[in-house]
Amino acid sequence: MLQLETFNIYILLCVIAPIIGAFLLTFIFIFEKQIDSLEEEKRNLELKQDLQRANILQLNQQIQPHFFFNALNSLLSLARINRKEDLVAGIEALATFFKFKYNNHEVLIALKNEVLFVDSYLNIQQLRFGHRLTVHKYVDDSALSVQIPPFILQTIIENAYKHGFEKHIGPAELFIYIKKMDKFLLIEIKNTQPSEKIESAIEQVEDEFQQGYGLENIKKRLELIYGLESILFSIQNDQHFYTVTIHVPA
Repeated sequence: MLQLETFNIYILLCVIAPIIGAFLLTFIFIFEKQIDSLEEEKRNLELKQDLQRANILQLNQQIQPHFFFNALNSLLSLARINRKEDLVAGIEALATFFKFKYNNHEVLIALKNEVLFVDSYLNIQQLRFGHRLTVHKYVDDSALSVQIPPFILQTIIENAYKHGFEKHIGPAELFIYIKKMDKFLLIEIKNTQPSEKIESAIEQVEDEFQQGYGLENIKKRLELIYGLESILFSIQNDQHFYTVTIHVPA
């Protein structure tokens, strides 16, 4: 026969057990809902990242090698005048350019790889412009390991050739300055401009639109990757120089 104290404990357990069970079920239900919510949030984040990456790659693909036919014509000219060494060097530079251009699908790459890519582009263009164009290039060694979006430098430099050097005769200069500061990377690229523009008003408007399109492409990619508050993107267009300045986190 049960003692009174034992009986009271038994009754208490009978009363408490369903309450504890209900709390446990509620806790499990809330925990499962939280897990489901976290998994949903993770999926949404992954989808957002995939979409962001797709947008960046799409913007990358919008940058087409405008100079392709010009480069082929330059190589053809070298072949006609039997400058074999220059022809071989030009073909190697062109192969390096397209290998990088169409085999690179990364959102960020080391600056040193972008610089090598740009060097191949400059080598091809040097065959066309010769001594008429002088390139001044400074790249801080400590900046070479910084990760940047691909084709940033090349797009700006291509704009300088396409909308500046190709449209005007006479001596010209291109300045490339890249330095790693405390917490950001400074990129400054500027090209000389002729004192007098000879193209018509319509051609000038079209030229400015096309040039702005390439730079707008860069700005969109920088905003997608770093966020609007983390970058500086400025353009200065005066009588003598067209300057593009970029600050991105290092």
